[in-house]
Amino acid sequence: MVRRAFTLPSLRGARALRGALGALVAFALLACVPAAGAAIVSGGGGGRLGVQPLTPSVPEAPTASRVLMGPLLGPDQGIVYHGGPVLHGVTTYAIFWDPDHVFDSSTESLVGGFLSNVADASGSNDNVFSVAAQYTDAAGSAQYAQSFGGSYLDSDPYPTSGGCGETTPTAPTCLTDSQITGELEGFVASHSLASGLGSLFVVLTPDSVVTCLDGGDQCSNNAYCSLHSYASDGSSPLLYIEIPFTELGSASAAKGCQDDGNPLVQTPSGDSGFGDVALKSLGHEMLETISDPLLNAWYDSAGDEIADLCNGVTWSPDSFLPVLGGDASAGTLWNQAINGANYYLQGAWSNATGACALSASPVPGFNAPASAFAGARLSFVGAPGTNAAVNSYAWSFGDGQSSDGQSVTHTFAAAGVYTVTLSVTDSFGDTGSVSRQVDVTARAGRTAGASAAHSPRRSTMRCGRVRHRPGRVEVRRCTRTVVSHSSARACKRAARGKHGRVCNTVVRTVTRRAACRSRRARGAAKWSLRCAAAVVVRRRG
Repeated sequence: MVRRAFTLPSLRGARALRGALGALVAFALLACVPAAGAAIVSGGGGGRLGVQPLTPSVPEAPTASRVLMGPLLGPDQGIVYHGGPVLHGVTTYAIFWDPDHVFDSSTESLVGGFLSNVADASGSNDNVFSVAAQYTDAAGSAQYAQSFGGSYLDSDPYPTSGGCGETTPTAPTCLTDSQITGELEGFVASHSLASGLGSLFVVLTPDSVVTCLDGGDQCSNNAYCSLHSYASDGSSPLLYIEIPFTELGSASAAKGCQDDGNPLVQTPSGDSGFGDVALKSLGHEMLETISDPLLNAWYDSAGDEIADLCNGVTWSPDSFLPVLGGDASAGTLWNQAINGANYYLQGAWSNATGACALSASPVPGFNAPASAFAGARLSFVGAPGTNAAVNSYAWSFGDGQSSDGQSVTHTFAAAGVYTVTLSVTDSFGDTGSVSRQVDVTARAGRTAGASAAHSPRRSTMRCGRVRHRPGRVEVRRCTRTVVSHSSARACKRAARGKHGRVCNTVVRTVTRRAACRSRRARGAAKWSLRCAAAVVVRRRG
């Protein structure tokens, strides 16, 4: 039995979707929305087909200021569980079916390196593959637990009959999905590789090959960028992904599989074979295979899976944000750092946040002035960077002081450059941090010709008895007293008829007090302190 899900770049000539997937699966057209640039097809086997224009209508270029992709669905919608399994660990294999040796070695190395790096980063929460871990089945969560089984060259010649007719002068070979799965089954058996839900096979064909769905004219040169599916003899499923390079022979065609709103193809690796674009499609299909390997687990009411909702079916200019580096005008943007290598991948839908995400961690932010005067009271307001419930906002101001809460105030006592850090922890236990620098300078004197000298401040803290609160929290009320001294030499021109200047020294002592509350979890070693604005109780000068 074979079921399929697809990512597609175009539907040329507005052809009606037609054809059948042999005697195994018959597809029925549920919706075709060419004006919106997408069509969703669902069939009796649960297979899904998403159509994305080769040259999508881009309302605006992405803006790097966005840190969290905005919700694409309403509050009552999202990815829904349908009872099937998710992957709890998988070994991925790359198989290049390339008897004529068309693939560049650089492209082969890029794909193999990507799968190896994704595997080595297993368990981390700072890349897009960690997003799939929130989806579960009866055995638990889908695990970001991958290993790489290696790259293989399949040198078997392509079939000369029984294929499809969508050939071109530059792609004289056309293979049906059945021919590809038949070759894969033989390859797996001859190399004694295991099938089942613990193995995933990525079949890559060069740009000299067109691939098509069985019995139809929906092909890699007019309809889709990639697909994931499974074949089964009734005992053990054979999970596979097809990555045809048909449309990756030129920049203009390749852009249809990387719809990010930028006019240039982004190739952070510099691979001339547009392998970076293939990795975007590969990441798309891997995410959906992890969360929906048999196409009966996690998808929405329209049949779209976790990657479809962010790119490939539903188009959003934010699907590739936030960008971490590179230059769009140079075609070098990247948004994922996986095991030390940079990639440009799309986001995945997160039910936890109600939006697309490029990692499981919150991506917080906060406002901070670039500069300020010493002694000035500054306000900081944190943005959680997630729609999940937030357990804590923790602030560190770089001067030995800390605070908690979404909105806080702080006063820097002395001049210097301070690094302010906000750490946000959500209800899933994931933590994200962001830092900003604040340049604090001493406030200039108000008297012309004055020069000031400041002695060190003397600060004392007195706290009352510890009180226990519900939830195993200890609280104590404190008073902070700060005494500071400053001396200023002020000069002015001498009286009429006299030469020189008249100077004197003014010494000023200021005492400030602030009411504070200190709290900690019962039994913990560290107290967190939060103080109200200081009040001047005595000024002498």
